[in-house]
Amino acid sequence: MANGSSTPNLNIPKGSVCVQVKLIDICSISNVGTKSLFTPTVPAFDKISSAPSWIFLLEHPSGKKVLFDLGIRRDWDNLHSVVAERLQLGTHTIEVKKDIDKYLDECGVGKENIDAVVWSHAHWDHMGDMSLFDSKTDLVVGPGFKKQFLGDQAPSPLGAVIPSDVEGRSVHEPAFEQGSPGVVQIGQFLAFDYFQDGSLYLIDSPGHCVGHLCALVRTSADPSTFVFLGGDAAHHCGELRPSTHVPLPDSITPNPLPTKQPDSEFCPKQWFDNLQSSRGRNLTSPLYQPAFGHDMDQVLATIAKMQEYDSDQSILVVLAHDAAFRDPNVPKCPEAINDWKVRGFCERFRWTWLGDVWHESQEHAFSCCT
Repeated sequence: MANGSSTPNLNIPKGSVCVQVKLIDICSISNVGTKSLFTPTVPAFDKISSAPSWIFLLEHPSGKKVLFDLGIRRDWDNLHSVVAERLQLGTHTIEVKKDIDKYLDECGVGKENIDAVVWSHAHWDHMGDMSLFDSKTDLVVGPGFKKQFLGDQAPSPLGAVIPSDVEGRSVHEPAFEQGSPGVVQIGQFLAFDYFQDGSLYLIDSPGHCVGHLCALVRTSADPSTFVFLGGDAAHHCGELRPSTHVPLPDSITPNPLPTKQPDSEFCPKQWFDNLQSSRGRNLTSPLYQPAFGHDMDQVLATIAKMQEYDSDQSILVVLAHDAAFRDPNVPKCPEAINDWKVRGFCERFRWTWLGDVWHESQEHAFSCCT
């Protein structure tokens, strides 16, 4: 773990009910230009070779099942025409292995058993295809969604949302206001207690898109552990780390570089400090900052709040496009990741993203541990 990290007290309410968290990996986006996502650029890292768009199956002990995000619809050419045309003209490649309903069947979870879908936000690579679910499956969205996307006077009428996503379906937009039923403050975020038992909190995390939501899921009760579903609050872990709460360690084991043996030691500090200085970045700041957002001030504020969660040893942060969790040692649906703490996932994957920007040419200059 990071040396000298500081952990603010998040004041997470106590609870004894846990939710099973299961990763679904059926979507990929490849050949994405990094300059369009985050800045300032890093030499030789101008394309993301392949990134998932994670779907999370959340299973409550009551039997209720919720999907957090739906990834990408297989027939993405049937997205809103403006979005579909932009994707057709783009340079990146989209791969969807199968529709989510077929995947759920293979996992022994019929789509008819999904009580609700939570959209982290209304972007094409998260909304999937709601028409695959019948009308009894509710849609849960974040603050301001209905005003922004639905109704005759909406400033972005439907926007990326298409009629089949919402027609004939209950669309719930929880109120995130102090004093509203089920609303608590956890760290600097306002959170909605979805099941009213402390097992799943939806997190108001504005900035990237109107109505952006994250989630905090209780994965064990004694001791308490959680998974934080970050959506697109950051596209890359380099927008989140390092931070004043989680500084870059002098040495990292296991080695996060894909070309190295995991049990070897990696000492990136001098290289990273030089890289930050050459790009005008503070040495204790993340490698990147986001290149775009609906409200950039809120984007940066949300990341700062999320960094406090990231520093808590009881919380595993999983961003929507973090390829590190494709590691074969990470269980995928129908298995759960609730034992992530015992498996050491935080230590194993916290700095994996450094492999994206490390250059072998730096090997002898800056990687030797002394």
